[in-house]
Parts: sequence; structure tokens; C-alpha cells
Amino acid sequence: MSEFQTVLINTAGVLSIVSFWFFVGSNALPKRQDWLIKTGNIILFVGFAALSSAIIARGIESNRFPLSNLYESLLWFAWSVIGGYLLISRSYGLKQLGWLASMTAATFFLYGSWLPAGQHEIKPLAPALVSYWRQIHVPPLIMSYAMFFIAGLSAFVQLWKTTRLRSMLLALAALAAGIAAIALGTFTDMNSFVLQGLFVGGSLSGLAGAWVNLPQQSTKKINQEHAELYEEVVYRSIMIGFPLLTIGIITGGLWANHSWGSYWSWDPKESMALATWVGYAAYIHLRIHHECSAEKLSLVAVTGMLLTMLTYLGFNSLGFGGLHSYGRFR
Repeated sequence: MSEFQTVLINTAGVLSIVSFWFFVGSNALPKRQDWLIKTGNIILFVGFAALSSAIIARGIESNRFPLSNLYESLLWFAWSVIGGYLLISRSYGLKQLGWLASMTAATFFLYGSWLPAGQHEIKPLAPALVSYWRQIHVPPLIMSYAMFFIAGLSAFVQLWKTTRLRSMLLALAALAAGIAAIALGTFTDMNSFVLQGLFVGGSLSGLAGAWVNLPQQSTKKINQEHAELYEEVVYRSIMIGFPLLTIGIITGGLWANHSWGSYWSWDPKESMALATWVGYAAYIHLRIHHECSAEKLSLVAVTGMLLTMLTYLGFNSLGFGGLHSYGRFR
């Protein structure tokens, strides 16, 4: 990787951290909140421009579409999270999502920087990836994952605004268990069954507790206007991500038929992508037909966020194997 790329990527990562502190400061200094949020958005936009330039430069240097390994996919994911947040923030004037979006982007920059050096270098494509289908199939999936993460982050804010603090904390614990399992699977040689148990067990127990405690509210006054705003952001983010996921699954089937002679093989990652699609289809159905409260829908969105994380990163770090195992870097 060239020094120019490194500078651009590091700049984007640093600016995402700087913007995070501006967004945090906007909560601590209400009188200057609007200025701090506006400045944070500007800083994040500059980081977005730097990351866009880095991805373009990497494509030019490699003489191919720059999306072929975990490191490059993390760059695209961070790019999609930042871009998705800036787009939605411009439409809705959000005041509580910026620090979560910038923190997510910074976390994925950090995750990518800790990957083995071989992931950072530009290398010839693995045989399974030498196809024009790669640039058709993968980008919609990465962008859908980013929009689902934005939906999940907004769901946490919605639970906070409706004072479902206990449910929010338990859902956050489920997310933390999933993140811990993926981090351990990436950077250690821990037994795969233990990691899978941590992810699945931690997620299920945390979400179950969140559902059971959903009726419990704190004594804090509900900000109904803000709660409705973030519930709408959850819905709009999923409505952007869902068709992108659908396109990714369809083109994946076409690529599989081109490469392996079968549209669908029930590969673990394929099956998990389908489960994620069904989860978000259920959310859309429940939302449109008003069959659940906004708080329950927020927990459905958090559940979808965990399914997305398992589909995107879990199968390459938790040892599930399958036809997509070439995505592992160890």
C-alpha cells in the first residue's frame, strides 16, 4: 500500500475520532450544540472525502475494483456508514446519532489497522474472486450492512428516548458479546466452538432479557418527539438497506451459478444472509401493518444488527467454514 493511501486512510480515521468528540461535546454544551454538531458533520465529511480518495487511489494502484479482502471491505463499510449517516442527518437534522456513527466508523478503522500487514498490501486476487461479478455482488451487500448498522444505532437511541433503559442496556450487552466474539476470533486462536457459543449465547440471552424487560421504564420523562424521529430513522435506514441486501443475494446466486454451477448451495454464509433478509422483511411487515410498538420494532432492528454482524464478519472469524471460507485471512 502506498504512503499516499496510508495518509488518506489515517486522516479519515483521525477525523472520525475528532468528529466523535465534537458530537459528544454537543451533548455536554447545550448552548453550543448546533455549532458543535455542524462542525462535527463538516469534519466527518472531510474524512469521508479522504476515505473516498483512498479507495479510488487503491483501485488505481491495484488496477482492479478495490474490494477483495477483509481490509478493503472494512474501508468500504466505514465509507458507507459515514456516507449513510451524513445523508440521513441532512434529511432529519439528527442530534444524537453522530457520535454513534463516528464511533462505529472509528472502530472499524481501528479493526482494519490491527489486521495482519498482508491484508493491507495489494495482492493478486484469489481465484474465486476473479470475476466481474465481484464488483456487482459485494458493494450492495457492504452498503446494506452499513445501513442496517445505522438502523441498529438509531434503535438504541429510540429505546433511550422512551426510557427503556434496562432493555437498552441488555441489548447493548448482547451487541458487546457479539463484538467480543468476533474480536477474539480475529486476533486469537481461541476454540471456534467457544467463540460461537459466546456470540450466539450472549446475543440470545441479552436480547431475551431486553424483550422481557421492555415494559420497564425509568422515571425519566419520555421525549416523544425525538423517539418518533429516531423510530422513523430506523425504518428509513432499513428501507434503504433491504433492497441493497436483496440485490446482493440475487447477484450472489448468479455468481454462484457462474462459478459453481448452482444458484444456491445452503452454504452457512448464504443461509445466514437469507436469515438476515427474513429478519428485516419481518421488520418491514410489522412496521407497515403497525403490529408492534415502536419499542418492540427497535429490538427487532437490534436483532437484525446482530444477524448482520454475524453474516458480515462472524463466519470468517468464528470458524463456521463453508464455501466462503476463502474470506478468512489466517
